[in-house]
Amino acid sequence: MGAAQRGLIVYRASRLEALLDPLLALLDQAPPDAVLAPQTVIAAHPGMKAWLTGALARRRGPRGVVANLEIALPSRWLDDLARRVLGEAAVALEPYRRERLRWRVHDLLGRLDVPALAGYLDGADAPRRRMQLADRVAGLLSQYLVYRPDWLEAWRRGHDAVPEPNFLAPLWRALRADIGVAHRGERLRELVTALERGGDGADEAPLHVFGVSHLAPAELAVLRALARRRDVVLYLPDPCREHWAGLRDDRRALRALAQEAAFEPGTEARFLDQGHPLLARWGRMGQHFVLALDDGAAVDVRHWQDEAPPPPATRLERVQESIRRLVPELMAPGADADAERRDASLRVHACHTRLRELEALRDALLAALSDLPGLRPADIVVMAPDIGAYVPLLPAVFGEPGLHAGPLPYHLADVPLARAHPLFEAFRRLLALPGARVTAPEVVDLLAVPEVAARFGLGADEAEVVAGWLREARVAWALDADFRTRFEVPALEAHTFAWGLDRMLAGYAIGTEDEDPAIELADGSGLAPLAGVAGPQAALAGALDALLVELAAACSDAAAARPASEWAVRLERRMEGLFRVAPGDAAAEAAYAQLLAFVRALAAEPAASGLDPELEFGVVRELLLARLDGVPERQRFLMGGITVCGMVPQRAIPFRVVAVLGLDDGAFPRTGSDGGIDLMARHRRLGDRDVRSDDRYLFLETVMSARERLHLSYIGEGVRDGRPRNPAAPLAELMTALDAHAGLAPDAGTDRPWCVRHPLQPFDPRYFDGSDPRLFSFRADFSRMRPDPDAPAAPFYSPQPSGAGIDREGATAALREVQAWYRDPARQLLEKDLHLRLDALADDRLRDSEPLTPRFEALDGIGRRLFAEAMAHGGELPPTPPAWLRLGGVLPPGRLGAEAWKRECAQVAKVIGCARALGFADGLPQRLPQEVALEVEGVRIEGELGRLHVDGQGTRWVLESFPGRRAEKELTFRERVPAFLEWALARLAAPGDLAPLRIALLTQGGAREWQETLEAWDADYRARLGDTASTPMLEALRRRVARLLALRREGVWYFPKTSWAATAEAPDAAARAWAGSGFSTGERDHAPGYSALLAGRRAFAADAGDFAALAATGRELKALIGFDDEEAAAWAWA
Repeated sequence: MGAAQRGLIVYRASRLEALLDPLLALLDQAPPDAVLAPQTVIAAHPGMKAWLTGALARRRGPRGVVANLEIALPSRWLDDLARRVLGEAAVALEPYRRERLRWRVHDLLGRLDVPALAGYLDGADAPRRRMQLADRVAGLLSQYLVYRPDWLEAWRRGHDAVPEPNFLAPLWRALRADIGVAHRGERLRELVTALERGGDGADEAPLHVFGVSHLAPAELAVLRALARRRDVVLYLPDPCREHWAGLRDDRRALRALAQEAAFEPGTEARFLDQGHPLLARWGRMGQHFVLALDDGAAVDVRHWQDEAPPPPATRLERVQESIRRLVPELMAPGADADAERRDASLRVHACHTRLRELEALRDALLAALSDLPGLRPADIVVMAPDIGAYVPLLPAVFGEPGLHAGPLPYHLADVPLARAHPLFEAFRRLLALPGARVTAPEVVDLLAVPEVAARFGLGADEAEVVAGWLREARVAWALDADFRTRFEVPALEAHTFAWGLDRMLAGYAIGTEDEDPAIELADGSGLAPLAGVAGPQAALAGALDALLVELAAACSDAAAARPASEWAVRLERRMEGLFRVAPGDAAAEAAYAQLLAFVRALAAEPAASGLDPELEFGVVRELLLARLDGVPERQRFLMGGITVCGMVPQRAIPFRVVAVLGLDDGAFPRTGSDGGIDLMARHRRLGDRDVRSDDRYLFLETVMSARERLHLSYIGEGVRDGRPRNPAAPLAELMTALDAHAGLAPDAGTDRPWCVRHPLQPFDPRYFDGSDPRLFSFRADFSRMRPDPDAPAAPFYSPQPSGAGIDREGATAALREVQAWYRDPARQLLEKDLHLRLDALADDRLRDSEPLTPRFEALDGIGRRLFAEAMAHGGELPPTPPAWLRLGGVLPPGRLGAEAWKRECAQVAKVIGCARALGFADGLPQRLPQEVALEVEGVRIEGELGRLHVDGQGTRWVLESFPGRRAEKELTFRERVPAFLEWALARLAAPGDLAPLRIALLTQGGAREWQETLEAWDADYRARLGDTASTPMLEALRRRVARLLALRREGVWYFPKTSWAATAEAPDAAARAWAGSGFSTGERDHAPGYSALLAGRRAFAADAGDFAALAATGRELKALIGFDDEEAAAWAWA
């Protein structure tokens, strides 16, 4: 263009892709003079740069070529221009970068007398506060370099009251004198002056600036100055074709407002309130930039599509066109209510959780792929203000990222570094160690990181062995006894890693052959060796010891303040001691190199300013955690498939389908924390940026960048209480505007065609009944879970007749499995039939605390073991806890342990008293288990009679103790049926034995009515031995056993406690046994939940249909195992 027309040339379009045509045309019309010289295009953001490269090539078509095009970012281009115009030595940006500037500020805060900060920088937490303040001040000053260079100049000259009295002025004056070279703001001012005087005259080729929606005033001044010498063309994505004021004559009024030195709240409101409610609320950043461009634009061209747009056909198009034309009334819905509900172009989805947001999104994207011709995954973007919160959930719904299988392949961008590789999370744990309790689960999680396990020579299986030893040794937390004192608790060795390791080494050295293994250490304390540490695996204890040494060193390092250079050395040493990267593992090598760079930067950044500050570990940890939580600048974007990314200003790239998750109240717009020290926040000017305004304009750009569908979602209901939750403010404003133009009442109960309130569960029937076109699902497996609304609630799984527990080929039944079914039928059915375990993780759970209650865990079986040992020693309990209890980590510490021991002894003593009352001859019976293999009506039952005992007179006893039960009447089918089976099989296995066969289910006292009926039957049987009457009795007993095996195979409704209660006379006994009461837990709620899962919603009330089947099974079982009523007697002689 001619010199007379020189100036900024602005091309505007509300659709970013429409700006490609004028860009390509000007690139072709104005090539550089030198054939090999590149043409320069400035892109607003790295993501915009990636999109622009591909978009230009696609615009050219298969026969076109886009070559020798240099696409630069604004900051890099400005640096290059300054070097070219002002000279190589003129640019001195490094000392003013935030990462380096904060160390100088940190140093000055320790030397300058700043009364305003004296209170803040005092106290025990002062070192951490000082570093936080230094970083915050450095960030503000970096912003002032570009947005308030006049303030910095005034402060340098001693005017501390500009714009108000503040502590930053003397701080900046000292910084500026210390650094001694010009900053970016000064250099930009010099650059403008040089360009106005004719600098950069050698380059006359046009400069193209694409997709920039904001520039700082100083940067815009550079472009204006450059535009006097060469063509500078801005390709501006402008959401509104008007001048944001309805009438173009209002520009003068807007300019007058813009000339004010600062915007007061009232001025700001009048400035924004121009024509469209959504533009007024979302558009401040864009409006300021458009107004700033207005004065310096020589040519201003609006794309023809904006001047003559096609009529809007969908809800999304109506919203976009209303903004584009500045006509809010265009948002009004169509007259067809059904069509409005089917319109998927713009929908707001309210869900209960983030996982439900992703599940709803999956169905919406699959519907879009089905409905929109030619739609590809690469045409879809999924964004969120905090995308890191969704990263762990994505694989559960969409599969792993980067895989191209399936209909919805995706890749991640803008992900925090800590989520990029397990090494980063392991390093985070290393940083947390000095302030952590160091629990067994934490250490095992650390060993699960391959690079940590490899450093100590452990494979995955060997790390599991170590975890098992820690569990068996009852290691809970703390490296050793002294470590515990950091948390103001007694210095006890028990449950620490040092104690557990000693147990492992003792187990390897001396074994655990003794009945009561214990050794005495040199200091007089005792130790119980751990069983199972033997053979080659014993070397694993050495690996654990090496790991603990490294962890102890990390904790020791953190105990004192050290120079930054020493911290870098020590942390690098800790990394070498904890991590070993496998050769050829490129991802791990890159992660390790990045961690090394972070650690070395602790020394390098302050050293660049001639500093080596002394830092406490808490400060070092915060600096490194901030780097781990940061998002790398060079993450790849637009890699194929669905793009899943964060919400980033100036990267609103057009996609056919745009989805935004996490638009929750408080989460968006995001907020910046300045602690009240940011002067710009109180003295605003035209063109100033702030996080909330950036996010509001980003939301406007997002709405305008969706071409065919816009999916917006937020957590709209509490998952626990169902209470409604508010959406983010910009989303609420959009919904309010849609309500207003649809004439809908703004209350929660209104059915809005654009709003979808999702049920709590993805298998809810409403997704499959077709009643609402907005609710649908592509999960066929969920549709099969839909119950018949007229049918009673079905259980999760119905027991069916089967051969469970029976080896059909040999027609054998394992006694152990039959007994297990009678103890816990729900668990056995679900584990055996469906391979479903609810407590798989609980079985392997590591403790993170020592026992802290005055009782023993029921699963430890302490009472039964004490009873068994007492039986072996004449029925006498030891006066003090035995070594296996005292030294094995089972006994709680101190008074808690004394109380637990006293309570357990009292219960066991009552059981021993009951045993003595049975009149055992020559002492208590001794255990004498017996193998049994019997044929019972075509089924061979095999197993061990483990409860068999023999007393001094040869009497056999089926004996088991229940120290926690007060009387026989508290025993249900859970205890009775397994014992009866052993008693019956013992008699069937020795039919001619004249020695009595008795049963003793020992509780704390009370009558033995049921047991006595069994013993009476045996006495009657033995009295009839030799005559014909004994044979029918034995056959009847055999049929009882056969029937008990058959019930197991028939799949009857049976729950031990509830079925026993169903045989009682009280009509509500079964319901109370099932559901519990205020004083006891019902069988339905017994952990881990097998019974509740099996039964579904059944309550087993006396008037319910399920109760009859349950009661019938209970009555039959009671008859099968007893001889004290008419029905049982019939079984005795049948």
